[in-house]
Amino acid sequence: MKSNCACPLCGAPHACPFQLEIPPRAHAPRGLNGILNINKPQGKTSHDVVHVIRQMSGGARTGHAGTLDPIATGVLLVCLGRAVRVTEYLIEHDKTYRARVRLGIETDTYDATGTIVAQRAVTVTRAEVERALAEFVGRQMQTPPAYSAIKQDGVRLYKLARRGVEIERAPRPIEIYSITPREISLPDVEFDVHCSKGTYIRTLAHDLGARLGCGACLTALTRLASGHFALDDAVTLDELRAAFAQQRVEQYVHPLDEALVQFQAVAVNAENARRITQGHSLHCGRAFTTQLLRAYAPDGECIALLERGKSAGEWKPHKVFV
Repeated sequence: MKSNCACPLCGAPHACPFQLEIPPRAHAPRGLNGILNINKPQGKTSHDVVHVIRQMSGGARTGHAGTLDPIATGVLLVCLGRAVRVTEYLIEHDKTYRARVRLGIETDTYDATGTIVAQRAVTVTRAEVERALAEFVGRQMQTPPAYSAIKQDGVRLYKLARRGVEIERAPRPIEIYSITPREISLPDVEFDVHCSKGTYIRTLAHDLGARLGCGACLTALTRLASGHFALDDAVTLDELRAAFAQQRVEQYVHPLDEALVQFQAVAVNAENARRITQGHSLHCGRAFTTQLLRAYAPDGECIALLERGKSAGEWKPHKVFV
């Protein structure tokens, strides 16, 4: 005789701790625990933006997800409070940029902020530029620029470059999903690029110039999107400052689980929510397709990421957000 408390998801002879229907989120304030989609202004470093927001928030724990160079503008995701723990997942998201490149000029930084190291005449045609751009689409190995935030033996490469220290930089795998030319008014070329994390658009500009034989450097860059966070929905620092002053900043704070949409979601009852937050495992034999699960409490808040345990059907806390 079959038990009437068998798991409806996996058929195991026990009550299942997971439900697949996520309850609606309660309309309670999240406070300063979430993600800000900032429209970074030109001239500021990503660290500058984090510092300004930390001051605005009265010292809230703050961190950014994906560096933008000072020359760049656009989407910079800043995590507040408990959301700092999901920064690594935001960094993994693909990115979309709008880039402007000047052909015929090479600089040591690969962009317009650097020292010019070579100048050449630009004799290429529009068709040649379009063909060269198309050749960059796909999986490839890309060598990071010398002036970058990558660490070598614990030291940022740009610090070594400023000292005149030359370091061999290992190529890294990236993928460019698409490149769309927007305006080619030689010697200037503007295009949109959709790419994987870790792609340096400065290097892409430099490599485009090398492929065309005339050299090139990046003159402007805007990040249009990071994952599903788009520039159209980004807030400026001035708008954010006004929101803090008027105590309405929560309208700009996205829930931290928006960084985790790539993982399957399950809901648990209040007792199992308590068990998760205390570090206990739950068991379900369902064949989930992601290595991590988002776990939601009855009020609709994401309380944890769960990971597979050692025993069959075991799911244990990986990160707890409450």
